[in-house]
Amino acid sequence: MWLVPVDAHNVRLTIETKVGKDNRQFYRCCCLYSRARNMATKLTISCGPCGYDDVTKNAKKWCTDCEEGFCGECEKYHKSMKVLRDHKMISIEDYRQIQDISVNMNCEMHGKKLDLYCKKHDIAVCVVCIPSEHKACSSSDVISIDEASKNAKQSSALLDLEGTISTTIENVKHCIKDREIALANVDQDEQTIRKTITDTRKNLNEYLDKLERKLLLDLKSKHENCKSKMMKILNQLKQMEKEVEKLKDQTLQMKRFASDLQVFLGTRQLYQSVSRQVEWLKEEIRVCSKSKIEIEIHHMICSLMKEVKQYGEIKVIETITNLQLKDAKIDQAQIQIHGFSQNIHNVDMQLKQKFDIKGSEKPITGCIVLPDDRIIIADYNGCGKLMEYNNNGKHIRDIPVSDKPHSLTIVDTDCIAVTYGSSEYLEIINTKNYSERKKVKCKKYCWGISYQDQKLYVVVLQQGIVVMDLNGKTLDTIEIDVPIVYNITTTRDNIYYTDLGNNTVHCCSMTGQDILVFKDQSISNPRGISVDHNQNVFVVGQTSNNLTVIQHDGKDSKVILTDRDGLQSPSAVHYNKEKKIFCLGFKGGSVALYQLS
Repeated sequence: MWLVPVDAHNVRLTIETKVGKDNRQFYRCCCLYSRARNMATKLTISCGPCGYDDVTKNAKKWCTDCEEGFCGECEKYHKSMKVLRDHKMISIEDYRQIQDISVNMNCEMHGKKLDLYCKKHDIAVCVVCIPSEHKACSSSDVISIDEASKNAKQSSALLDLEGTISTTIENVKHCIKDREIALANVDQDEQTIRKTITDTRKNLNEYLDKLERKLLLDLKSKHENCKSKMMKILNQLKQMEKEVEKLKDQTLQMKRFASDLQVFLGTRQLYQSVSRQVEWLKEEIRVCSKSKIEIEIHHMICSLMKEVKQYGEIKVIETITNLQLKDAKIDQAQIQIHGFSQNIHNVDMQLKQKFDIKGSEKPITGCIVLPDDRIIIADYNGCGKLMEYNNNGKHIRDIPVSDKPHSLTIVDTDCIAVTYGSSEYLEIINTKNYSERKKVKCKKYCWGISYQDQKLYVVVLQQGIVVMDLNGKTLDTIEIDVPIVYNITTTRDNIYYTDLGNNTVHCCSMTGQDILVFKDQSISNPRGISVDHNQNVFVVGQTSNNLTVIQHDGKDSKVILTDRDGLQSPSAVHYNKEKKIFCLGFKGGSVALYQLS
Protein backbone atom coordinates (compact mmCIF):
# COMPACT_ATOMS: atom_id res chain seq x y z
CA MET A 1 0.00 0.00 0.00
CA TRP A 2 1.36 3.47 -0.96
CA LEU A 3 1.11 6.24 1.64
CA VAL A 4 0.25 9.49 -0.16
CA PRO A 5 0.38 12.81 1.80
CA VAL A 6 -3.17 14.08 2.23
CA ASP A 7 -4.22 17.71 2.54
CA ALA A 8 -7.04 17.47 5.05
CA HIS A 9 -8.08 21.11 4.44
CA ASN A 10 -8.64 20.48 0.73
CA VAL A 11 -10.63 17.35 1.53
CA ARG A 12 -12.86 19.41 3.84
CA LEU A 13 -13.43 22.06 1.12
CA THR A 14 -14.26 19.34 -1.40
CA ILE A 15 -16.83 17.92 1.00
CA GLU A 16 -18.47 21.31 1.64
CA THR A 17 -18.64 22.32 -2.02
CA LYS A 18 -19.57 19.04 -3.70
CA VAL A 19 -21.79 17.40 -1.09
CA GLY A 20 -24.85 18.99 0.33
CA LYS A 21 -25.40 18.59 4.07
CA ASP A 22 -28.74 16.95 3.42
CA ASN A 23 -27.13 14.37 1.18
CA ARG A 24 -26.87 10.83 2.59
CA GLN A 25 -23.22 10.75 1.50
CA PHE A 26 -22.36 13.58 3.85
CA TYR A 27 -21.67 11.21 6.75
CA ARG A 28 -19.34 9.09 4.64
CA CYS A 29 -17.45 12.16 3.48
CA CYS A 30 -17.10 13.37 7.06
CA CYS A 31 -15.53 10.04 7.91
CA LEU A 32 -13.16 10.48 4.96
CA TYR A 33 -12.22 13.92 6.26
CA SER A 34 -11.59 12.53 9.75
CA ARG A 35 -9.39 9.73 8.44
CA ALA A 36 -7.48 12.13 6.20
CA ARG A 37 -6.86 14.48 9.13
CA ASN A 38 -5.67 11.62 11.35
CA MET A 39 -3.35 10.32 8.61
CA ALA A 40 -1.92 13.77 8.03
CA THR A 41 -1.32 14.17 11.77
CA LYS A 42 0.41 10.82 11.98
CA LEU A 43 2.65 11.47 8.98
CA THR A 44 3.90 14.84 10.29
CA ILE A 45 5.59 15.56 13.61
CA SER A 46 5.54 19.15 14.84
CA CYS A 47 8.40 21.07 16.37
CA GLY A 48 7.95 21.13 20.16
CA PRO A 49 9.54 24.54 20.95
CA CYS A 50 7.66 26.21 18.08
CA GLY A 51 4.43 24.66 19.28
CA TYR A 52 5.05 26.18 22.71
CA ASP A 53 4.88 29.61 20.98
CA ASP A 54 1.73 28.58 19.08
CA VAL A 55 3.69 28.25 15.86
CA THR A 56 3.22 25.11 13.77
CA LYS A 57 6.35 23.81 12.07
CA ASN A 58 7.31 20.34 10.95
CA ALA A 59 10.15 18.79 12.92
CA LYS A 60 13.33 17.74 11.11
CA LYS A 61 15.03 16.01 14.03
CA TRP A 62 13.95 14.19 17.21
CA CYS A 63 15.77 14.47 20.55
CA THR A 64 15.70 11.12 22.36
CA ASP A 65 16.52 12.85 25.67
CA CYS A 66 13.93 15.66 25.46
CA GLU A 67 11.48 13.35 23.67
CA GLU A 68 10.23 15.99 21.24
CA GLY A 69 10.80 17.14 17.69
CA PHE A 70 12.85 20.12 16.54
CA CYS A 71 12.76 22.17 13.36
CA GLY A 72 16.04 23.29 11.79
CA GLU A 73 16.28 26.58 13.73
CA CYS A 74 15.29 25.06 17.08
CA GLU A 75 17.79 22.25 16.55
CA LYS A 76 20.61 24.82 16.17
CA TYR A 77 19.46 26.61 19.32
CA HIS A 78 19.23 23.25 21.13
CA LYS A 79 22.83 22.38 20.16
CA SER A 80 24.11 25.82 21.12
CA MET A 81 23.24 25.27 24.80
CA LYS A 82 26.10 23.59 26.68
CA VAL A 83 23.82 21.59 28.95
CA LEU A 84 22.01 20.09 25.93
CA ARG A 85 24.96 19.35 23.64
CA ASP A 86 25.22 15.71 24.71
CA HIS A 87 21.60 15.04 23.80
CA LYS A 88 21.23 12.57 20.96
CA MET A 89 19.41 13.77 17.84
CA ILE A 90 17.99 11.37 15.28
CA SER A 91 16.12 11.98 12.06
CA ILE A 92 12.34 12.02 12.01
CA GLU A 93 12.46 9.01 9.65
CA ASP A 94 14.47 7.07 12.26
CA TYR A 95 12.14 8.22 15.03
CA ARG A 96 9.13 6.86 13.14
CA GLN A 97 10.75 3.39 13.34
CA ILE A 98 10.55 3.53 17.15
CA GLN A 99 7.53 5.81 17.49
CA ASP A 100 5.21 2.99 18.50
CA ILE A 101 7.67 1.44 20.98
CA SER A 102 6.59 2.49 24.47
CA VAL A 103 9.50 3.05 26.86
CA ASN A 104 8.65 4.83 30.11
CA MET A 105 11.39 7.38 30.79
CA ASN A 106 9.79 8.71 34.00
CA CYS A 107 9.33 7.19 37.44
CA GLU A 108 5.87 5.67 37.78
CA MET A 109 5.76 6.54 41.50
CA HIS A 110 7.02 10.15 41.48
CA GLY A 111 6.71 11.22 37.85
CA LYS A 112 10.33 12.39 37.77
CA LYS A 113 12.85 11.48 35.09
CA LEU A 114 14.65 8.17 35.56
CA ASP A 115 18.20 9.49 35.72
CA LEU A 116 19.78 7.11 38.28
CA TYR A 117 20.33 3.38 38.55
CA CYS A 118 20.60 1.21 41.70
CA LYS A 119 22.96 -1.71 41.08
CA LYS A 120 21.96 -3.41 44.32
CA HIS A 121 18.28 -3.64 43.37
CA ASP A 122 18.84 -3.69 39.60
CA ILE A 123 16.31 -0.90 38.98
CA ALA A 124 16.21 2.55 37.38
CA VAL A 125 15.14 5.28 39.84
CA CYS A 126 14.57 9.01 40.04
CA VAL A 127 16.11 11.46 42.54
CA VAL A 128 13.06 11.20 44.82
CA CYS A 129 13.34 7.40 45.03
CA ILE A 130 16.80 7.48 46.65
CA PRO A 131 15.89 8.96 50.07
CA SER A 132 12.54 7.14 50.19
CA GLU A 133 13.22 3.68 48.78
CA HIS A 134 17.01 3.27 48.71
CA LYS A 135 18.25 4.72 52.01
CA ALA A 136 20.42 1.68 52.75
CA CYS A 137 22.05 1.67 49.31
CA SER A 138 25.62 2.97 49.26
CA SER A 139 26.85 5.69 46.94
CA SER A 140 28.70 3.07 44.90
CA ASP A 141 25.43 1.20 44.39
CA VAL A 142 23.69 4.20 42.83
CA ILE A 143 25.15 5.40 39.52
CA SER A 144 23.91 7.67 36.76
CA ILE A 145 21.58 6.21 34.18
CA ASP A 146 24.03 7.31 31.47
CA GLU A 147 26.79 5.22 33.01
CA ALA A 148 24.44 2.30 33.52
CA SER A 149 23.17 2.36 29.94
CA LYS A 150 26.61 2.69 28.38
CA ASN A 151 27.12 0.05 25.69
CA ALA A 152 23.53 -1.16 26.23
CA LYS A 153 23.35 -2.25 22.60
CA GLN A 154 26.25 -4.62 23.23
CA SER A 155 24.91 -5.85 26.59
CA SER A 156 24.19 -9.48 27.28
CA ALA A 157 20.65 -8.50 28.32
CA LEU A 158 19.85 -7.21 24.82
CA LEU A 159 21.37 -10.35 23.34
CA ASP A 160 19.25 -12.43 25.73
CA LEU A 161 16.15 -10.38 24.82
CA GLU A 162 16.73 -10.96 21.12
CA GLY A 163 17.33 -14.62 21.78
CA THR A 164 14.24 -14.83 23.99
CA ILE A 165 12.07 -13.14 21.35
CA SER A 166 13.40 -15.49 18.66
CA THR A 167 12.88 -18.48 20.96
CA THR A 168 9.37 -17.27 21.86
CA ILE A 169 8.51 -16.88 18.17
CA GLU A 170 9.79 -20.42 17.56
CA ASN A 171 7.73 -21.64 20.52
CA VAL A 172 4.60 -19.88 19.24
CA LYS A 173 5.15 -21.32 15.76
CA HIS A 174 5.72 -24.71 17.35
CA CYS A 175 2.45 -24.37 19.30
CA ILE A 176 0.58 -23.17 16.20
CA LYS A 177 1.88 -26.15 14.25
CA ASP A 178 0.89 -28.46 17.10
CA ARG A 179 -2.64 -26.99 17.24
CA GLU A 180 -2.97 -27.20 13.45
CA ILE A 181 -1.98 -30.85 13.64
CA ALA A 182 -4.42 -31.33 16.54
CA LEU A 183 -7.18 -29.65 14.49
CA ALA A 184 -6.43 -31.90 11.52
CA ASN A 185 -6.45 -34.90 13.85
CA VAL A 186 -9.87 -33.91 15.26
CA ASP A 187 -11.24 -33.65 11.72
CA GLN A 188 -9.71 -37.02 10.93
CA ASP A 189 -11.24 -38.47 14.12
CA GLU A 190 -14.66 -37.18 13.07
CA GLN A 191 -14.36 -38.79 9.63
CA THR A 192 -13.09 -42.06 11.14
CA ILE A 193 -15.97 -42.20 13.65
CA ARG A 194 -18.49 -41.34 10.95
CA LYS A 195 -17.14 -44.22 8.84
CA THR A 196 -17.19 -46.52 11.88
CA ILE A 197 -20.87 -45.71 12.49
CA THR A 198 -21.76 -46.34 8.84
CA ASP A 199 -19.68 -49.52 8.64
CA THR A 200 -21.15 -50.81 11.90
CA ARG A 201 -24.66 -50.24 10.62
CA LYS A 202 -23.80 -51.88 7.30
CA ASN A 203 -22.15 -54.85 9.00
CA LEU A 204 -25.06 -55.16 11.41
CA ASN A 205 -27.55 -55.09 8.54
CA GLU A 206 -25.59 -57.71 6.63
CA TYR A 207 -25.33 -59.92 9.70
CA LEU A 208 -29.06 -59.57 10.46
CA ASP A 209 -29.87 -60.35 6.82
CA LYS A 210 -27.75 -63.48 7.09
CA LEU A 211 -29.51 -64.53 10.31
CA GLU A 212 -32.87 -63.78 8.70
CA ARG A 213 -32.12 -65.97 5.69
CA LYS A 214 -30.98 -68.79 7.95
CA LEU A 215 -34.12 -68.51 10.07
CA LEU A 216 -36.42 -68.48 7.04
CA LEU A 217 -34.73 -71.59 5.67
CA ASP A 218 -35.24 -73.30 9.01
CA LEU A 219 -38.89 -72.22 9.02
CA LYS A 220 -39.41 -73.62 5.55
CA SER A 221 -37.82 -76.94 6.50
CA LYS A 222 -39.83 -77.37 9.69
CA HIS A 223 -43.03 -76.27 8.03
CA GLU A 224 -42.63 -78.79 5.21
CA ASN A 225 -41.79 -81.56 7.68
CA CYS A 226 -44.92 -80.92 9.76
CA LYS A 227 -47.01 -80.61 6.66
CA SER A 228 -45.65 -83.90 5.29
CA LYS A 229 -46.58 -85.81 8.45
CA MET A 230 -50.06 -84.38 8.52
CA MET A 231 -50.63 -85.04 4.83
CA LYS A 232 -49.59 -88.67 5.28
CA ILE A 233 -52.15 -89.27 8.05
CA LEU A 234 -54.77 -87.28 6.22
CA ASN A 235 -54.35 -89.43 3.11
CA GLN A 236 -54.56 -92.61 5.20
CA LEU A 237 -57.76 -91.37 6.88
CA LYS A 238 -59.30 -90.51 3.55
CA GLN A 239 -58.42 -93.99 2.30
CA MET A 240 -59.97 -95.53 5.42
CA GLU A 241 -63.04 -93.39 4.88
CA LYS A 242 -63.47 -94.87 1.38
CA GLU A 243 -63.03 -98.40 2.65
CA VAL A 244 -65.55 -97.96 5.46
CA GLU A 245 -68.01 -96.37 3.00
CA LYS A 246 -67.53 -99.42 0.83
CA LEU A 247 -68.28 -101.72 3.79
CA LYS A 248 -71.39 -99.70 4.47
CA ASP A 249 -72.61 -100.14 0.90
CA GLN A 250 -71.87 -103.89 1.06
CA THR A 251 -73.87 -104.18 4.27
CA LEU A 252 -76.90 -102.43 2.74
CA GLN A 253 -76.76 -104.57 -0.37
CA MET A 254 -76.39 -107.72 1.66
CA LYS A 255 -79.36 -106.75 3.80
CA ARG A 256 -81.56 -106.15 0.78
CA PHE A 257 -80.66 -108.98 -1.49
CA ALA A 258 -78.76 -111.74 0.39
CA SER A 259 -80.23 -114.80 2.11
CA ASP A 260 -80.40 -115.19 5.84
CA LEU A 261 -77.43 -117.52 5.76
CA GLN A 262 -75.42 -115.06 3.70
CA VAL A 263 -76.44 -112.22 6.00
CA PHE A 264 -75.51 -114.33 9.02
CA LEU A 265 -72.04 -115.18 7.70
CA GLY A 266 -71.50 -111.83 5.95
CA THR A 267 -72.35 -109.85 9.04
CA ARG A 268 -69.57 -111.48 11.01
CA GLN A 269 -67.03 -111.13 8.19
CA LEU A 270 -67.87 -107.48 7.56
CA TYR A 271 -67.80 -106.85 11.28
CA GLN A 272 -64.23 -108.13 11.45
CA SER A 273 -63.24 -105.83 8.60
CA VAL A 274 -64.82 -102.86 10.34
CA SER A 275 -63.12 -103.85 13.61
CA ARG A 276 -59.75 -103.87 11.92
CA GLN A 277 -60.38 -100.39 10.55
CA VAL A 278 -61.47 -99.14 13.97
CA GLU A 279 -58.38 -100.57 15.65
CA TRP A 280 -56.14 -98.96 13.07
CA LEU A 281 -57.94 -95.65 13.54
CA LYS A 282 -57.59 -95.85 17.28
CA GLU A 283 -53.87 -96.60 16.99
CA GLU A 284 -53.29 -93.76 14.56
CA ILE A 285 -55.28 -91.28 16.65
CA ARG A 286 -53.42 -92.34 19.78
CA VAL A 287 -50.01 -91.55 18.34
CA CYS A 288 -51.15 -88.64 16.23
CA SER A 289 -49.57 -85.29 17.30
CA LYS A 290 -50.84 -81.81 16.91
CA SER A 291 -48.11 -79.53 15.47
CA LYS A 292 -47.87 -75.77 16.01
CA ILE A 293 -45.04 -73.67 14.61
CA GLU A 294 -43.79 -70.83 16.82
CA ILE A 295 -40.77 -68.50 16.82
CA GLU A 296 -38.51 -67.42 19.66
CA ILE A 297 -36.39 -64.36 18.85
CA HIS A 298 -32.89 -64.53 20.37
CA HIS A 299 -32.75 -62.68 23.67
CA MET A 300 -29.78 -60.54 22.54
CA ILE A 301 -31.79 -59.20 19.64
CA CYS A 302 -34.72 -58.57 21.97
CA SER A 303 -32.43 -56.79 24.40
CA LEU A 304 -30.99 -54.80 21.50
CA MET A 305 -34.44 -53.35 20.91
CA LYS A 306 -35.43 -53.09 24.57
CA GLU A 307 -32.24 -52.24 26.43
CA VAL A 308 -29.94 -50.56 23.90
CA LYS A 309 -31.09 -46.97 24.01
CA GLN A 310 -28.42 -45.50 21.76
CA TYR A 311 -26.31 -46.57 18.82
CA GLY A 312 -23.09 -45.65 20.61
CA GLU A 313 -21.42 -42.91 22.64
CA ILE A 314 -19.09 -40.21 21.36
CA LYS A 315 -16.34 -39.46 23.90
CA VAL A 316 -13.85 -36.60 23.89
CA ILE A 317 -10.66 -37.67 25.66
CA GLU A 318 -8.65 -34.70 26.88
CA THR A 319 -4.92 -35.20 27.54
CA ILE A 320 -2.23 -32.69 28.40
CA THR A 321 -0.22 -31.74 25.33
CA ASN A 322 3.39 -32.64 26.00
CA LEU A 323 4.90 -29.76 24.07
CA GLN A 324 8.65 -29.36 24.43
CA LEU A 325 9.21 -25.62 24.43
CA LYS A 326 12.56 -24.00 24.25
CA ASP A 327 13.64 -22.35 27.48
CA ALA A 328 13.53 -18.57 27.13
CA LYS A 329 15.06 -16.63 30.00
CA ILE A 330 16.01 -12.98 30.03
CA ASP A 331 19.04 -12.03 32.10
CA GLN A 332 17.90 -9.06 34.14
CA ALA A 333 21.41 -7.65 34.49
CA GLN A 334 21.37 -4.97 31.82
CA ILE A 335 24.74 -3.35 32.47
CA GLN A 336 28.04 -4.57 31.17
CA ILE A 337 29.80 -3.76 34.45
CA HIS A 338 27.51 -6.17 36.28
CA GLY A 339 28.48 -9.15 34.14
CA PHE A 340 31.54 -9.79 32.10
CA SER A 341 33.21 -6.92 30.36
CA GLN A 342 34.35 -7.73 26.87
CA ASN A 343 37.79 -6.75 28.14
CA ILE A 344 38.95 -10.06 29.60
CA HIS A 345 41.55 -8.31 31.74
CA ASN A 346 38.69 -7.06 33.95
CA VAL A 347 37.70 -10.62 34.80
CA ASP A 348 38.08 -11.40 38.52
CA MET A 349 37.21 -14.58 40.42
CA GLN A 350 36.49 -14.84 44.14
CA LEU A 351 36.63 -18.22 45.90
CA LYS A 352 33.27 -19.04 47.50
CA GLN A 353 33.58 -22.65 48.56
CA LYS A 354 36.01 -25.52 48.36
CA PHE A 355 35.13 -29.09 49.33
CA ASP A 356 36.39 -32.64 48.98
CA ILE A 357 34.64 -35.33 46.96
CA LYS A 358 33.52 -38.37 48.91
CA GLY A 359 35.68 -41.42 48.15
CA SER A 360 37.72 -39.81 45.37
CA GLU A 361 41.41 -38.99 45.03
CA LYS A 362 41.61 -38.23 41.29
CA PRO A 363 40.50 -35.19 39.26
CA ILE A 364 36.82 -35.26 38.35
CA THR A 365 35.85 -35.40 34.67
CA GLY A 366 32.53 -33.52 34.78
CA CYS A 367 30.60 -31.05 36.93
CA ILE A 368 27.51 -28.86 36.53
CA VAL A 369 25.63 -26.34 38.71
CA LEU A 370 21.87 -26.78 38.33
CA PRO A 371 19.46 -23.80 38.40
CA ASP A 372 18.38 -24.80 41.94
CA ASP A 373 22.04 -24.66 43.17
CA ARG A 374 22.53 -28.42 43.27
CA ILE A 375 25.93 -29.57 42.03
CA ILE A 376 26.29 -32.82 40.06
CA ILE A 377 29.75 -34.36 39.79
CA ALA A 378 30.99 -37.17 37.52
CA ASP A 379 34.08 -39.05 38.74
CA TYR A 380 35.10 -41.27 35.83
CA ASN A 381 38.73 -41.85 36.89
CA GLY A 382 38.17 -42.06 40.65
CA CYS A 383 35.30 -43.76 42.44
CA GLY A 384 33.27 -44.07 39.22
CA LYS A 385 30.21 -42.44 40.76
CA LEU A 386 27.70 -39.73 39.86
CA MET A 387 27.22 -37.60 42.98
CA GLU A 388 24.98 -34.76 44.13
CA TYR A 389 26.18 -31.98 46.47
CA ASN A 390 24.67 -28.73 47.71
CA ASN A 391 26.40 -25.37 47.23
CA ASN A 392 27.87 -25.60 50.73
CA GLY A 393 29.79 -28.72 49.76
CA LYS A 394 27.57 -31.18 51.64
CA HIS A 395 27.12 -34.59 50.02
CA ILE A 396 23.41 -35.22 49.41
CA ARG A 397 23.30 -38.55 47.62
CA ASP A 398 24.85 -40.78 44.99
CA ILE A 399 22.84 -40.99 41.78
CA PRO A 400 22.58 -44.61 40.59
CA VAL A 401 24.48 -45.25 37.35
CA SER A 402 25.10 -48.36 35.28
CA ASP A 403 28.79 -47.58 34.64
CA LYS A 404 31.44 -44.91 35.20
CA PRO A 405 30.10 -41.45 34.20
CA HIS A 406 32.39 -39.16 32.19
CA SER A 407 30.73 -35.89 31.09
CA LEU A 408 27.54 -34.01 32.02
CA THR A 409 25.20 -31.40 30.59
CA ILE A 410 22.04 -29.72 31.88
CA VAL A 411 18.81 -30.40 29.98
CA ASP A 412 16.55 -28.63 32.49
CA THR A 413 16.27 -28.14 36.27
CA ASP A 414 15.44 -31.79 36.93
CA CYS A 415 17.07 -33.46 33.94
CA ILE A 416 20.69 -34.08 32.93
CA ALA A 417 22.49 -36.07 30.23
CA VAL A 418 25.51 -38.24 31.09
CA THR A 419 28.06 -39.99 28.87
CA TYR A 420 29.81 -43.23 29.86
CA GLY A 421 32.94 -43.00 27.73
CA SER A 422 34.22 -46.39 26.60
CA SER A 423 30.88 -48.02 27.42
CA GLU A 424 29.58 -46.41 24.21
CA TYR A 425 26.27 -45.03 25.47
CA LEU A 426 24.75 -42.06 27.26
CA GLU A 427 21.75 -41.63 29.54
CA ILE A 428 19.20 -38.87 30.07
CA ILE A 429 18.40 -38.94 33.80
CA ASN A 430 15.75 -37.28 35.95
CA THR A 431 17.66 -36.16 39.06
CA LYS A 432 14.49 -36.11 41.15
CA ASN A 433 13.25 -39.53 40.05
CA TYR A 434 16.12 -41.81 39.13
CA SER A 435 13.80 -44.43 37.63
CA GLU A 436 12.98 -41.98 34.84
CA ARG A 437 15.92 -42.35 32.47
CA LYS A 438 16.53 -43.03 28.80
CA LYS A 439 19.52 -44.93 27.44
CA VAL A 440 20.95 -43.94 24.06
CA LYS A 441 23.48 -46.19 22.33
CA CYS A 442 26.45 -44.64 20.47
CA LYS A 443 28.53 -46.30 17.74
CA LYS A 444 31.88 -45.67 19.48
CA TYR A 445 33.28 -44.22 22.69
CA CYS A 446 31.31 -41.11 23.70
CA TRP A 447 33.02 -38.40 25.78
CA GLY A 448 32.05 -34.72 25.89
CA ILE A 449 28.38 -33.69 25.78
CA SER A 450 26.46 -30.39 25.61
CA TYR A 451 22.77 -29.42 25.30
CA GLN A 452 21.43 -26.57 23.19
CA ASP A 453 18.00 -25.80 21.68
CA GLN A 454 16.44 -29.23 22.27
CA LYS A 455 19.50 -31.03 20.88
CA LEU A 456 22.41 -32.99 22.36
CA TYR A 457 25.90 -32.51 20.95
CA VAL A 458 28.05 -35.58 21.71
CA VAL A 459 31.72 -36.21 20.95
CA VAL A 460 31.87 -39.76 19.52
CA LEU A 461 35.20 -41.37 18.67
CA GLN A 462 35.94 -41.62 14.91
CA GLN A 463 32.64 -39.94 14.07
CA GLY A 464 33.01 -36.37 15.29
CA ILE A 465 30.24 -34.38 16.97
CA VAL A 466 26.96 -36.28 16.73
CA VAL A 467 23.82 -34.12 16.98
CA MET A 468 20.76 -35.96 18.30
CA ASP A 469 17.33 -35.18 19.72
CA LEU A 470 16.22 -36.13 23.23
CA ASN A 471 14.86 -39.43 21.92
CA GLY A 472 18.32 -40.44 20.72
CA LYS A 473 17.59 -39.95 17.02
CA THR A 474 20.69 -38.78 15.11
CA LEU A 475 19.97 -35.48 13.35
CA ASP A 476 23.42 -34.64 12.04
CA THR A 477 27.11 -35.54 12.34
CA ILE A 478 29.71 -32.77 12.32
CA GLU A 479 33.07 -34.08 11.20
CA ILE A 480 36.08 -32.57 12.97
CA ASP A 481 39.68 -33.09 11.95
CA VAL A 482 40.82 -33.54 15.56
CA PRO A 483 41.85 -36.94 16.97
CA ILE A 484 41.63 -36.42 20.76
CA VAL A 485 38.55 -34.50 21.98
CA TYR A 486 37.10 -35.12 25.43
CA ASN A 487 35.27 -31.87 26.23
CA ILE A 488 32.71 -29.73 24.44
CA THR A 489 30.32 -26.85 25.13
CA THR A 490 27.83 -24.92 23.00
CA THR A 491 26.08 -21.57 22.72
CA ARG A 492 23.12 -20.63 20.59
CA ASP A 493 25.34 -20.16 17.51
CA ASN A 494 28.66 -21.91 18.11
CA ILE A 495 30.34 -25.14 19.23
CA TYR A 496 33.52 -25.05 21.34
CA TYR A 497 35.87 -27.97 22.04
CA THR A 498 39.43 -28.68 23.16
CA ASP A 499 42.06 -30.70 21.32
CA LEU A 500 44.15 -32.49 23.94
CA GLY A 501 46.82 -33.68 21.51
CA ASN A 502 47.54 -30.37 19.75
CA ASN A 503 46.97 -28.09 22.78
CA THR A 504 44.37 -26.06 20.84
CA VAL A 505 40.93 -24.62 21.56
CA HIS A 506 38.44 -24.67 18.68
CA CYS A 507 35.27 -22.76 17.82
CA CYS A 508 33.02 -23.69 14.89
CA SER A 509 29.52 -22.89 13.72
CA MET A 510 26.56 -25.17 14.28
CA THR A 511 27.13 -26.57 10.80
CA GLY A 512 30.84 -27.28 11.44
CA GLN A 513 32.52 -24.33 9.71
CA ASP A 514 35.70 -23.35 11.58
CA ILE A 515 35.56 -19.91 13.21
CA LEU A 516 38.79 -19.84 15.19
CA VAL A 517 41.56 -22.07 16.50
CA PHE A 518 43.43 -20.78 19.56
CA LYS A 519 46.82 -22.00 20.73
CA ASP A 520 49.08 -20.56 23.41
CA GLN A 521 52.07 -21.95 25.25
CA SER A 522 50.35 -21.15 28.56
CA ILE A 523 47.77 -23.91 27.91
CA SER A 524 49.00 -27.50 27.99
CA ASN A 525 46.62 -30.46 27.57
CA PRO A 526 43.38 -28.39 27.49
CA ARG A 527 40.40 -30.28 28.91
CA GLY A 528 37.28 -28.71 30.47
CA ILE A 529 35.75 -25.79 28.55
CA SER A 530 32.94 -23.27 29.23
CA VAL A 531 31.69 -19.98 27.73
CA ASP A 532 30.25 -16.77 29.28
CA HIS A 533 27.62 -14.31 27.97
CA ASN A 534 30.18 -12.43 25.88
CA GLN A 535 31.42 -15.60 24.16
CA ASN A 536 34.65 -15.45 26.16
CA VAL A 537 36.02 -18.99 26.52
CA PHE A 538 37.30 -20.52 29.77
CA VAL A 539 39.63 -23.53 29.51
CA VAL A 540 41.53 -25.59 32.10
CA GLY A 541 45.00 -26.90 31.24
CA GLN A 542 45.50 -30.34 32.76
CA THR A 543 49.30 -30.33 32.75
CA SER A 544 49.77 -26.54 32.79
CA ASN A 545 47.65 -26.50 35.99
CA ASN A 546 45.74 -23.34 35.14
CA LEU A 547 42.43 -21.76 34.15
CA THR A 548 42.64 -19.43 31.16
CA VAL A 549 40.06 -17.06 29.66
CA ILE A 550 40.26 -16.51 25.88
CA GLN A 551 38.70 -13.39 24.38
CA HIS A 552 35.68 -14.10 22.16
CA ASP A 553 37.60 -13.18 18.99
CA GLY A 554 40.64 -15.27 19.99
CA LYS A 555 42.93 -12.22 19.89
CA ASP A 556 43.79 -12.14 23.57
CA SER A 557 43.89 -14.41 26.63
CA LYS A 558 44.54 -14.22 30.35
CA VAL A 559 45.55 -16.85 32.91
CA ILE A 560 43.19 -16.46 35.88
CA LEU A 561 44.16 -19.34 38.21
CA THR A 562 47.41 -21.32 38.41
CA ASP A 563 49.12 -23.95 40.56
CA ARG A 564 49.94 -21.11 42.96
CA ASP A 565 46.21 -21.00 43.65
CA GLY A 566 46.27 -24.73 44.32
CA LEU A 567 45.23 -26.12 40.90
CA GLN A 568 46.52 -29.63 40.27
CA SER A 569 45.65 -31.51 37.06
CA PRO A 570 42.22 -29.83 36.56
CA SER A 571 39.96 -31.53 34.01
CA ALA A 572 36.42 -30.20 34.54
CA VAL A 573 34.95 -26.71 34.52
CA HIS A 574 31.38 -25.41 34.30
CA TYR A 575 30.06 -21.83 34.26
CA ASN A 576 26.47 -21.12 35.35
CA LYS A 577 25.57 -17.97 33.39
CA GLU A 578 22.49 -17.09 35.46
CA LYS A 579 24.29 -17.25 38.81
CA LYS A 580 27.75 -16.27 37.49
CA ILE A 581 29.22 -19.22 39.39
CA PHE A 582 32.19 -21.31 38.26
CA CYS A 583 32.42 -24.95 39.33
CA LEU A 584 35.98 -26.20 38.92
CA GLY A 585 37.59 -29.60 39.39
CA PHE A 586 40.25 -27.98 41.58
CA LYS A 587 42.52 -30.97 42.13
CA GLY A 588 42.27 -34.72 42.75
CA GLY A 589 39.21 -35.32 44.95
CA SER A 590 38.46 -31.61 45.37
CA VAL A 591 36.00 -29.10 43.86
CA ALA A 592 35.94 -25.29 44.14
CA LEU A 593 33.16 -22.74 43.49
CA TYR A 594 34.13 -19.26 42.29
CA GLN A 595 32.03 -16.11 42.00
CA LEU A 596 32.81 -13.89 39.03
CA SER A 597 32.83 -10.15 39.58
